[in-house]
Amino acid sequence: MRKIVLSLAAAGAALVAASPAAAQYYQQPQPAPYAYGHNGYNGYGQGNWGMVRNLQVRIDAIQRQIDRLDRRDRIGGHSADRLRDEARNIERRLRDRARGGLDPREAGDLTYRVQRLEQRVQYAMNDRYGRDRGRW
Repeated sequence: MRKIVLSLAAAGAALVAASPAAAQYYQQPQPAPYAYGHNGYNGYGQGNWGMVRNLQVRIDAIQRQIDRLDRRDRIGGHSADRLRDEARNIERRLRDRARGGLDPREAGDLTYRVQRLEQRVQYAMNDRYGRDRGRW
């Protein structure tokens, strides 16, 4: 009887010692941010909220720059109004498109629009300032 009890105790101890190794958590590999159609990401409602936030921060910075340049008369009033309208249009488009998450095409389009707006602000600043100083 003693041999049976000891063998059962040894078998139980072996099971208890082996079970934590089998129950360890292994992290699953994460999909790429633009892995369209991979691992449940179909382009809508998942993924790139960091990109949405990044674009919003860039748009806010552009709007502050336009206001600052307009206050200092570095760009004309009409140019500032057009640039503000364009920034608002991009911001509205970003807000509308980001409700369900951006797919890669929309993210690329909005990134391109923000880059173009940044270039237009720089051009308007250099154009007015350059012409007034006779650099052109």
